[in-house]
Amino acid sequence: MSGYDHPSTLFVLGEMIKGLIKGPLVYHPYFKTFGLKGNEKVLDFGCGGGVGSRILLKFLNQQGHLTCVDMSDFWIAKARKRLKRYGNVEFRVGDIRELDIPDSTFDVILVIKVIHHIPPAERRDTVKALSRKLKEDGAIFVREPTKKSHGTPIEEILALFSEAGLKETERKELESKYLGKFQKLRKK
Repeated sequence: MSGYDHPSTLFVLGEMIKGLIKGPLVYHPYFKTFGLKGNEKVLDFGCGGGVGSRILLKFLNQQGHLTCVDMSDFWIAKARKRLKRYGNVEFRVGDIRELDIPDSTFDVILVIKVIHHIPPAERRDTVKALSRKLKEDGAIFVREPTKKSHGTPIEEILALFSEAGLKETERKELESKYLGKFQKLRKK
């Protein structure tokens, strides 16, 4: 993770360009499919520099709230700067398994291109922690590369979320990408 914590100038420049292009062209249409009402409590897990977070905030009203979590002080600082005009967002640096966030807090959790960055031995416990933070009837939206060289196999994604008590309710596979929706169903 040290390359991620201390990225090259070229990497940071690429992230800025992605913010200008990817935000409106990729994230906005994707977030639109979530059907947000605006008042949800949302977790952007692995928010990076806040490129997606900025678009996501446009779907929330003043009753809605966004929590941005990342392991990197560098990227949280970028996200904080990018989102400084919004009053309904907070930033947390650290491991979701250790952060002081109560269980059953979030209506929606967003996981974009994060799972493959988590060491394989920590993925199961990390996804279980995300499941605990999700309210009953809440949803986790996953967008993950699936290339063998850079990504997570779909079978592993499905197993991780199933073992965490979540049910896949939507799926789309596009050019080495997996887009899925998992729900925490009410206990009977």
